[in-house]
Amino acid sequence: MLKKTMLIGVMCVSLFGISQTQCDGLTKDSVQCKNTTKSMTELCYLHDKMYVKDDKMSQICSGTTKKNKSCKNKTKNESGLCYRHEEN
Repeated sequence: MLKKTMLIGVMCVSLFGISQTQCDGLTKDSVQCKNTTKSMTELCYLHDKMYVKDDKMSQICSGTTKKNKSCKNKTKNESGLCYRHEEN
């Protein structure tokens, strides 16, 4: 009974498109790419020419440390400050 339930569950997951497929792209050595993708084009981000990275690019924090050195944390905040330097 448990095996039947597991089999039905696996079939449902594959029917709803939640599963990932292997990329159809080729590497420089003409070997199939090993990355997985959920994309309808069946290409990973490396091979999909239409791929656009997230608009919010991370940047280096503009704050300074206690030793008056530049902070090296990355942030996506519009203020340009990381969580440590952001005012509450």
